[in-house]
Amino acid sequence: MAILADGIGSTHGVTRAVEEIRVRGVRGFEIEVLGTDPDVDRRLSAVAEFEVPYYPGLQIGVPSLSAAVQTLADGSFDLIHVCSPGPVGIVGALVSRGLGVPLLGSYHTELTAYAGLRSGQRRVADAMAVGVSAFYGACDLVLSPSPASDAALAEIGVAAEKVARWDRGVDTARFDPALRTRAAGEQRIDVLYAGRVSREKGADLLAETFLRAREQDPRLRLVLVGGGPEEQRLRERVGEHAEFRGWLEGVELARAYADADVFLFPSRTDTFGQVVLEAQASGVPVIAIAEGGPLSLIEHRSSGLLCAPDARVLADSVLELARSAPLRKRLAQGGLAAVQERTWERALKRLGNGYRTLLTANETARVKRAA
Repeated sequence: MAILADGIGSTHGVTRAVEEIRVRGVRGFEIEVLGTDPDVDRRLSAVAEFEVPYYPGLQIGVPSLSAAVQTLADGSFDLIHVCSPGPVGIVGALVSRGLGVPLLGSYHTELTAYAGLRSGQRRVADAMAVGVSAFYGACDLVLSPSPASDAALAEIGVAAEKVARWDRGVDTARFDPALRTRAAGEQRIDVLYAGRVSREKGADLLAETFLRAREQDPRLRLVLVGGGPEEQRLRERVGEHAEFRGWLEGVELARAYADADVFLFPSRTDTFGQVVLEAQASGVPVIAIAEGGPLSLIEHRSSGLLCAPDARVLADSVLELARSAPLRKRLAQGGLAAVQERTWERALKRLGNGYRTLLTANETARVKRAA
């Protein structure tokens, strides 16, 4: 299997999923990751690099088509798996047709929503929708992480029979409530956000929610793990009441989760919500927007709180949790119970099922053509 991914060196959902695939493997399959970034199994030579429009700081490479054809042909791959309609993904889709290799796409990002939010222009969002539709429409099978993503794919014209499930998992040995270092009974209430600090992830809603809540409860402190284009603007808004820790990894990241009292996830555009699983596994009660991926991860008032995308509603939920240790404990326990079956082993088994489904269908079609 060849997995082709754009910007694999950046921190985003595709990168994290691919890391788990490389570390854990998919039983029954030999997988190689290809891209223009250094940390891949087979590196594609780039003829150019460019900064993604409306997203300062994010650069991706444009691979040489002839070099990509040669590399993929040399690998004798049985299936090509593309992750996004970036230059590497598009080249992978083109080469798959030239080589007669089945093409599988995985849906990770609501690019149409991102384009509209970051550009502020409907025409840019519409153009992105056309591109995304063409890309995933060309795939023989599309793996979707959630029912919300199924609906998004249907909206851009991807037939339901071409869509299968591949959700994500969480390492419950890594994310563990036992890693908490803050003393019991401490009066401060830490509200954690982890991920990209950007408009499409709800940075403005995060700031407004926190400031509204803190007006009524000065014990609140905002802790941000991550970074992004709106970080400076967020710093200016929340000031001394927030701690910016940057991108964390390993045990430092796990401890940041475990030390939080509340996890706030204001994104309306996530196809899944990996950080929601990580917070739940860390024993932290989660507040999320009742849209997109979190709808399939949280049962309202059982394993977290689902709210309308309104700062007043979200602030009320933050205050409710801040003022009730028993409620925080109950939702934390519900979240821990909810993630027990959401292992990476289970998730990667589903990925393998997707590969087998497409390979079997391709072989069946080949036999029929031969007959």
